[in-house]
Amino acid sequence: MSDFDGSLSAIMANLFHENRTKTAFIPCILASALIFSYTSADLVLNQTDLVEYVKTDKSWEISFENNIVDDDGDNLTFDFNDIWADGDVKVIDFFLDEIPVNEGYFVGYIDVKIIPEECNGVDGSEGQCENGIWLSDGGEWECDSISATLLGDNSSLSGQWFDAGNTLSGSDSDCEPIYLRIVTYPEYYLHETVNQTAVNEFQALSPWINDGWGDGVVSVQVNLDVNSYGGWGPMDDSEEITIQVSVHQFRPSAILISE
Repeated sequence: MSDFDGSLSAIMANLFHENRTKTAFIPCILASALIFSYTSADLVLNQTDLVEYVKTDKSWEISFENNIVDDDGDNLTFDFNDIWADGDVKVIDFFLDEIPVNEGYFVGYIDVKIIPEECNGVDGSEGQCENGIWLSDGGEWECDSISATLLGDNSSLSGQWFDAGNTLSGSDSDCEPIYLRIVTYPEYYLHETVNQTAVNEFQALSPWINDGWGDGVVSVQVNLDVNSYGGWGPMDDSEEITIQVSVHQFRPSAILISE
């Protein structure tokens, strides 16, 4: 018998050298071939529908659970109040890394409301505004001119600064609040449901589960021009300004609507 050199031909020769080895080994080969053939036939013939189902795009309806990031129950994320003098121009920063966004939620958009002292929307304010004149307690005051802007060039906020749904600046001289908005998450349109085509639920949700949007600082610039008025009220030389910030968070979910 020649020396064993470890080659495949030498291995096969050793396996089939003895009759008893042939008797044990050949049935094993035949059984393995039979099992492989059966498994392959089952996959091709019986599992074709399953494979096609997994590969085929399906229609999903994406909906969003929404609420305001609020840790004290006032339905606001930030509430800032200060008294400003005539001609003041101030930038107020609100730091979003300090807020408790819920696990599994993402920041969709941010609303900012700037409220003057005489605003009709403030609880406890008494009086009425007529043609830019505030009437209260038997006196008259001319409504101050206020303008406000969300600063894109001064802010580190990661958001959709050119989204059509934004309101980045506003002004008022009628004692009414100013409403601003910045959309932060791409393709998030204020709670609207979305139809999505994908092969599975994870892929259907993938556009709305990315971290990073809505991080940073919201910078609000407010310009105040106190208007003097020769009515029956005292001389007006300042204004109390309130800034309320509501950070709206959402959690997406997917429902299969057609296969």
